[in-house]
Amino acid sequence: MKYYAKSKKKGLSDKERGKQIKEPEEEQKTLNSHQEDIVRCAEAFFEEYGRYFSEKEKRLVIEACCIHDWGKANLVFQAMINPELAGERKLNVKSISQIPHGHLSAVTLSQNEFFAMDDSFTKDDFGAFVTAVYHHHTRKDQEDSSELRTYGKKYYLEEISDYLGQTRTKLYCSNLNHLLFHNNGYSGKFLCDPAVWNEYLLIKGLLNKFDYTVSAGYESAELACDIREKRLKKEVESFLEGKDLRSAQQFMKEHTDDNLVVIAPTGSGKTEAALLWLDGEKGFYTLPLKVSSNAIYSRIKSGYGYEHAAILHSDSMAMYLKENPGSAWEKQEQAKLLANPVTVCTIDQLFTFVYRALGTEIFAATLKYSKLIIDEIQSYDPRSIATILYGLKTIQQMGGRYAIITATFPPVLKDFMEQYGLADHCLFADFTEDPGILIRHKVSIQYSEMYLEEIAKQGKTKKVLVICNTVSRAQEVYEKLRERNDSVWLLHSRFIRRDRNLLEQKIMEFSESDEAGIWVTTQIVEASLDIDFDILHTEMCTADSLLQRMGRCNRKGRRIPELSNIFVYDNKNGSGSIYEENLYQRSLEKLKKYEDILFSEKQKTKYMNEVYRTEAIRNTEYYRKIQDCMDKFSEIHPAEYTLSEAKVRDIKSITVIPDTIYEENQELFEEVEDRYLSKERKQEIRTKLQDLTMGINLRTCFGHPDGIDKAAIGSTDIHRTQFVYEFDCETLQGRGLLLGEKADSIFL
Repeated sequence: MKYYAKSKKKGLSDKERGKQIKEPEEEQKTLNSHQEDIVRCAEAFFEEYGRYFSEKEKRLVIEACCIHDWGKANLVFQAMINPELAGERKLNVKSISQIPHGHLSAVTLSQNEFFAMDDSFTKDDFGAFVTAVYHHHTRKDQEDSSELRTYGKKYYLEEISDYLGQTRTKLYCSNLNHLLFHNNGYSGKFLCDPAVWNEYLLIKGLLNKFDYTVSAGYESAELACDIREKRLKKEVESFLEGKDLRSAQQFMKEHTDDNLVVIAPTGSGKTEAALLWLDGEKGFYTLPLKVSSNAIYSRIKSGYGYEHAAILHSDSMAMYLKENPGSAWEKQEQAKLLANPVTVCTIDQLFTFVYRALGTEIFAATLKYSKLIIDEIQSYDPRSIATILYGLKTIQQMGGRYAIITATFPPVLKDFMEQYGLADHCLFADFTEDPGILIRHKVSIQYSEMYLEEIAKQGKTKKVLVICNTVSRAQEVYEKLRERNDSVWLLHSRFIRRDRNLLEQKIMEFSESDEAGIWVTTQIVEASLDIDFDILHTEMCTADSLLQRMGRCNRKGRRIPELSNIFVYDNKNGSGSIYEENLYQRSLEKLKKYEDILFSEKQKTKYMNEVYRTEAIRNTEYYRKIQDCMDKFSEIHPAEYTLSEAKVRDIKSITVIPDTIYEENQELFEEVEDRYLSKERKQEIRTKLQDLTMGINLRTCFGHPDGIDKAAIGSTDIHRTQFVYEFDCETLQGRGLLLGEKADSIFL
């Protein structure tokens, strides 16, 4: 009997051919051929990346690749993907409750056979191995031993004997006792030796990686390995040729084999330092926001001419479509397979494995042989910080390496790293006293609302940046400044993505020009855009955010200020809502001693340390949330979260499109519903639609706002909104979406 791995691709109907989306016919792949392809993919991978794995680890992964699909040899599965066989055997497969093939594979191999594979294999290895095979697809395991035996006797043992060429008379259901967990509900704490769990992550993650690679039609799990040639490093060195390396750059270049925490001020060349630290090895460069990820990705590809970089986040398809529509789908698919030598992304794409959800193991396994860069860790909320620190602990235990590069590093984070065993395996380096960094700021504190007349006047001759803590306040300030100065622009999160991209490009061009004017923004510019303004007016916030905001003013240190160039307004906007009141007040009180003096980078570090001193903030919600999350992560059961629930940042949001934008693009919504579209075309349309939307944070709106349709449009997750949307594509001016101000509309 011939055994197949998957169904044969169906022929195209006349209607489909009429739409000219015909694809080449694919020969149905046999089970043996599929297995050989996966093993070949794994062996080729280890030829390139074998240095990161022990011989036993390699053998465990290869053997898992060999046996993981044995269960597909069962008669019901074969009849399901081969209708001719179903007819021959008179099997009504829809009436038979099928056992998942991974479960069958896991009980086909005996412990003795496993131990015979390699003398170094142990019972702990068997537990990790059999769990990886059993759960290599996410399936509920609700069948018991008797059901497995009955099914095996009726539909499997004869077939697997035929497939393997050796007689199999029973299934080894006792293997179920060695599973690390079951996916059929959970109770109580999950207790597992970290070494065994990490071995499971490795086997399951690489098994999935190679399986996904082959199933997608690729031969190699990794693209353009740069370990030997170090092309990106050479491009960076060429860029820096003739320049003296900054202290942080020299340090990271000299410590490429170490885990690092590097504290260096804005303008000290942290990006180049991080890329030198990669040293040609596979790397992931993570940043807090998508816009900052886009900027670094463009810098690596265009600035250094390194074409093998990838970008991966929820909007990355739009970037690929802009670069080259013809190759966008393939580039996005390869990025999702984590196949590129350098990937720029947000932490949301990588750290889901902390939640132990089935399907996230590939990220931990890939980070074992990669280097991970965490940029501006202090910009994250407490839950995300806890996720990062717990994830770094796992990565460190598995043998991966990381570098945290940041302008400010709260001492409380170092204490958490010490508490969880990270600090002992990490080098800390502070370059805030680098003599090459000039003093750039002088602070003035105002206990009032913003001086709009003075801001408007300054905007006539200087570049003025205004940062508000909320979108509504930014819209209000923008509108009032527009009455006093024509050269005023607004940037916040309530513009559709197409318009926000235009604004982000505009503000960066404005920053580099000789133009004077005013930009009113929110926190989104704190650690995302490489912009440089003459004067900053900002509402008071916590110290970490405040120092990030200062980094947007006199960024390049062209002049030492004689007068104040940072104006901080204590108007309480955001205190107790956006920012924890205790930390807001500590940040304000500790800032007073640095008012009206030159505020050096060394003093900024001291200021940060004073605010975030562990003993002083131990009773804050900020500290408690990090602690609680770290404690919870150690007990999460693998069945507790699904893949869709495993989210690093707990953001409750809804995707909306203003009615005026919907009216202009209604045909795209109609086209995406066409069931005959190719998956590539459907993805292209969905990406275009996403460009016309924005995300609304439901928490800041205190629930679903009246004025946003509760039902999504068709099969999309996009909701229409009646709220006024204000933006001029020619002048790039307008207030964006105005929550609370409805337009007359016939569409809702």
